[in-house]
Amino acid sequence: MLFPLRVIRRIHREGFRCIPEAIRFRIALHRQRPFLQTETALRQAEEDGYQAFIRRHEAPLSAPFTPTMRLSFLIPTYNTPPELLRALADSLLHQSCGAWEACFYDGASTRADTRELLQALTQEDNRFRVTFGAENRGIAGNTNAALTMATGKFVALCDHDDLLAPDAVRCILEAAQDGADFVYTDEDKVSADGTHFFEPHLKPDFAPDSLRSGNYICHITAASRGLMNAVGGLRPGFDGSQDHDLALRLSENAAKITHIPRILYHWRMLDTSFSHQKAQTCADAAARAVADQLRRLHMDADVTVEELRVRIRWKTRQMRIVCVLWGEGDAPKLPMPCIRVRDLSAVNDLIRRTDCDAVLFLRAGLRPLDTDWASELMQYAQRADVGCVGSALLDDLDCFRHTGYAVDVPGGAVSHQAGQWRYGRPYMLTDRIVRNVTGVSSALLMIRRDVFLSVGGFSPYQSDLRGADLGLKCQQIGLLNVYTPYARMAMDMRLSLLPPCLTQGAPKGDLRRFRQTWGAHPPERYYSPLFRPTAVCSSTLTDRRERRDEVQTADFRRFRCAEKRALGDAGDCAGAGAVWCFVHPDVADAGVHHRRGGTDASASADGRRIIHAAPAGWRHPRNQPARYGAEQ
Repeated sequence: MLFPLRVIRRIHREGFRCIPEAIRFRIALHRQRPFLQTETALRQAEEDGYQAFIRRHEAPLSAPFTPTMRLSFLIPTYNTPPELLRALADSLLHQSCGAWEACFYDGASTRADTRELLQALTQEDNRFRVTFGAENRGIAGNTNAALTMATGKFVALCDHDDLLAPDAVRCILEAAQDGADFVYTDEDKVSADGTHFFEPHLKPDFAPDSLRSGNYICHITAASRGLMNAVGGLRPGFDGSQDHDLALRLSENAAKITHIPRILYHWRMLDTSFSHQKAQTCADAAARAVADQLRRLHMDADVTVEELRVRIRWKTRQMRIVCVLWGEGDAPKLPMPCIRVRDLSAVNDLIRRTDCDAVLFLRAGLRPLDTDWASELMQYAQRADVGCVGSALLDDLDCFRHTGYAVDVPGGAVSHQAGQWRYGRPYMLTDRIVRNVTGVSSALLMIRRDVFLSVGGFSPYQSDLRGADLGLKCQQIGLLNVYTPYARMAMDMRLSLLPPCLTQGAPKGDLRRFRQTWGAHPPERYYSPLFRPTAVCSSTLTDRRERRDEVQTADFRRFRCAEKRALGDAGDCAGAGAVWCFVHPDVADAGVHHRRGGTDASASADGRRIIHAAPAGWRHPRNQPARYGAEQ
């Protein structure tokens, strides 16, 4: 059936213009069926591979640690189910470092069992401190009341129904004693019954543009008590995004921001949570928080909400922009003067002789997909704190070939979402938000002329390592590189054959030069060190009928992640159990094999040929239920 019911519903909402998208979806779904495997085999592979991944990157902390301060958790409660509150208390009692206190402020709970358990906790351990309020002040008010109870030099926000990893207190205090006054950690999610851990969120280092697009910091948010008091704690009026507003204000005033790349917080997914029930309200509150920050920083911009995401439109000034169109192919219609060159080998001298404010490097054979793409790039390029600006590049099958470069560990670079379908749901929606990246492709790159010349222009690379190198040089002088999803370009068939991974397609001389310049481990800030950037982050959706999960290999570029979410029915996606996927190199150890046309293709030893979609319900290996008292 070409048009199932969900497509008919979308036609009713959007009109017949969505039919080509539906057709492309069915084609991609048909192409991927030979690669499907059973859920049982993939689940076992994920369990084995992820455990190896944790052993490599999140090994137990063995070095001795002596805390010199106390960490105070601020926990607002109101009619919390006792079993959830008990699980949180057990996760605190199982901390590897005991220098903590839990400040509970109860907002006049009407459940007697909740109040009884809170009183019992104070008798169980004197580190549990409880105050019963006369009224419910909401999340912001109750948390601020808990802040007045805190005696520790460092405070951390914690929801009343979530869980903490055993090393959470130690890692935060280590960062605090190292001079940080604003700390955040990685996190994952836990099912309502506390048995399954899923959707690991491995975060970048502090990225201001990414934070304005959405609250990627979230849990755990911790700060010095002095800094928390200075910013006034949580503000009322931002329900649903009160932590986003707090993170923005903390980042403005913090002297040192530290990201701890360990999963130290487990966010419990409940259907009754405010963020699930009132997503639009949360998005509107986030937009108000971002607009407030821009006013405080005297930055002129308009803030709106589009598809539940914050979008900023910066007020642009008049800029003289020259386009350098390079390569062979058709030229799109350009709203600025254009200089055509065969390649970029002599472009540095050309820019020195050109009188302009900014330069747009555009490869021939690209065509714009957004009408205001030039102004979108310009509004970021004009900012004094920004170096390179780029956008998404898509191939002939509507799959991403570039959404910003991450620097590879061996010394190359790769696009964050290379090979993913345009209508899929990538890791943390990174293709759909404005965010900071290490570099962007020279196929579509805008930069101010003075910045370009101050960093020495392009280095003599024969591949697009020049784009990653230019981004690193801008980053070296304190500038931000920005990816925007609102200036997308489509490739013609010829350009679609180019490898998305620069370590695979670059000449050996380019790789040698890159490693000599930046070392074996280039300074990647915006891609989690727990990931290997040569592997593509992906996502999948467990099929209701076949209960199968999708596996993608880098060798089979034509295999695409086909999601029902592409058809625009979010309700169907939620009901089918959409799951995030993350990639790790050790999944090869599990012995996963894939079939294409009767031929087995196994993952390579370094894990670069396999992309594995995590099935729903994988268990975090360091956090078994017994560690939280489930078996007591």
